[in-house]
Amino acid sequence: MTILPSFFLVQIAKAPLPRLLIEALSLIEVETAIGRASMVRLSFDLSRNVMGDYDAAALPIFRPNTPLTIRLALGLPVPFALVNAYVTETRLLAGNDPGRSILEVVAADALGTLMGQRRAPKTWPNCPDSVVATAILASYGIIPDVLPTPPQRTTLDTTTTQRSSDSVYLSQLAHRNGFDLFVAPEPFSGLDMGHFRLPLSQPVPQGVLSIDFGRQTNLRSFNAFNDMQRPVAMQGFTSEPKTRLPLPYIAPAATEMPMGMEPNLLRILPPPVDRISATDAASPQEAQSSALARATASSRSVSCQGEVDGIKFARALRCGQTVLVRGAGRENSGLYYVDSVTHRISRDDYAQSFTGWRNAVGLTGAEIFIDPFAAIA
Repeated sequence: MTILPSFFLVQIAKAPLPRLLIEALSLIEVETAIGRASMVRLSFDLSRNVMGDYDAAALPIFRPNTPLTIRLALGLPVPFALVNAYVTETRLLAGNDPGRSILEVVAADALGTLMGQRRAPKTWPNCPDSVVATAILASYGIIPDVLPTPPQRTTLDTTTTQRSSDSVYLSQLAHRNGFDLFVAPEPFSGLDMGHFRLPLSQPVPQGVLSIDFGRQTNLRSFNAFNDMQRPVAMQGFTSEPKTRLPLPYIAPAATEMPMGMEPNLLRILPPPVDRISATDAASPQEAQSSALARATASSRSVSCQGEVDGIKFARALRCGQTVLVRGAGRENSGLYYVDSVTHRISRDDYAQSFTGWRNAVGLTGAEIFIDPFAAIA
């Protein structure tokens, strides 16, 4: 068992939060997710000062786009960065009774703030989607974690013009390639990294979550759902830009590794078949890529939600990585991909609510339910 203390650190404009606000801080909520901006909400209990004003609200430090960083130390000598955000909103919830007035500060990461504030048109001639994503992320000082993509659009097919904001355009590129898009800080340096890559790019599980497992239980609740009608294969035709001849595309199965014994798409007999829209692709290569991405996404029909005892798990669950779940029965135990986590931090508790998915059911037999970083009760 670690003898190092656990604590949190809130930084505003790269400096520690003033002591007056730290003493008034009652709750920190951090929501991280795939495909959308991460959000932060700070709740401060307010009281009146000698001037009759609210004490915590009297400090004018929460200004638009002010950087806000949340760090956690769970038995580690160095607190790791949980999220980097920028102030977007403040809310005063006033009451007549003492201790009932609250100040809430809301912040969002770069994907939900800075990257949504530019709408100047840009052209990207002969640029693969990965090159575009790298250029956009780097322009904000974000370290790109980008999986290379093949060139699919050339000036002979079409001229690619970006008319939306950078965050919206990156989301469109990610959807077209079946990629994850999210911004998260590197834990120790705290520098933001922009992830534009396939799910399951990091197959090593980040830990083991256990439900109804004696002393090793670290899940307070766990629910699994199987939408058996969601998986669908893709088949259809697209036209060659020059000759207008019809060319087939086909995606009979998911392209990512199965996370269980039975892949979800292969369990449906006969398999349902769908097609992409006529406006979804500018070239045959892009049509095939879109079909594979759609079939792969549809196979992720097993979803889950649960609540983690953060003290027992002794670390923050991270989006964009896998986690092993045990104790949920043979069909629903196994590898899950985490796509959202909500952290609730108070002075006497730390809980994490998460959602995830998997593209198969059952255990493969290759799972190793050993967590080397688990805290010893």
